[in-house]
Amino acid sequence: MTNALTVAEEYKKFGTTDVLMLLAILLWAVNFSFVKIALRELSPLGFNGIRLLFASVVLFLILVLSGESFRVDKKTFWKLVFLGLIGNTAYQMLFIHGINLTTASNSAIIIAMTPLFIALLSTLMKHERVHPAAWAGILFSFVGFYLVIANRFGTIQFSSQSVRGDLLIFFGNICWAIYTVFSKPLLERMSPLKLTTLTMASGTFFFLPFCIKDIARIPYSTVSLKAWALLLFSGLFALVICYVIWYTSVQRVGNTKTAIYAYLIPVFTVIFAYFIIDERITGHQAVGALIIFVGVYMARIGYKKFIRKNGEN
Repeated sequence: MTNALTVAEEYKKFGTTDVLMLLAILLWAVNFSFVKIALRELSPLGFNGIRLLFASVVLFLILVLSGESFRVDKKTFWKLVFLGLIGNTAYQMLFIHGINLTTASNSAIIIAMTPLFIALLSTLMKHERVHPAAWAGILFSFVGFYLVIANRFGTIQFSSQSVRGDLLIFFGNICWAIYTVFSKPLLERMSPLKLTTLTMASGTFFFLPFCIKDIARIPYSTVSLKAWALLLFSGLFALVICYVIWYTSVQRVGNTKTAIYAYLIPVFTVIFAYFIIDERITGHQAVGALIIFVGVYMARIGYKKFIRKNGEN
């Protein structure tokens, strides 16, 4: 009964978990611009390889300092290796190549489908039952996301030149959905920090063969301190801190309620662009942003109603 009350209480209002997720979204939104700047001096694979290595080392140090054991049973070990391959090796490879082959508009719209993939997969795996109000919130947010991105970058055209990139981004989203959903059962017996550390390490291990040549070819003497600082920021905040926050939220409130926050990334990206490079926010973008926030709220309330309906509080 106590556990049921605890879960119900978590769903009642916006709390620490929501604040942390908003922080993660802000960091990811800023990170997009920082990565684009760093890639002016570093190759995509070279950048990603060093970033993953740095994040893995930092996570290992934090886990050691936390006093939590690295040990897992054999069955869990192979599950973590699988998740590392899917969520770090495959996802990072698909995303970094996909974003280089397709347009920003196409990538943003396809990425916006991630919460839908997570909600669908969670339902199919019977990890969660998604209330109709939550589905409505997800779909409503997608409409707002479309308004923000289409208006920000222009008309979306799935031309033949970008089909390969579009497909890579699409399959990358499926990888992230699998990574998120299949991690949920493991989070019942290990901390988000431990899961993130072990999957990051295994994913980095399998990513290195693809990027080792790019890392070796980096002109270290000519790369600016600014580019290195942005790389370290991306590794520390976008990977280490944001990944731990993401899985803390998955552990506390579930897959779908965590994924819905991904819709806020374009909103904050547009806001940052306005203040940093003086881009004008149009009326359509403002409407789209409002729709996204309403959609997030609907998803939260949908879960609350579902819990009350089943008498858990």
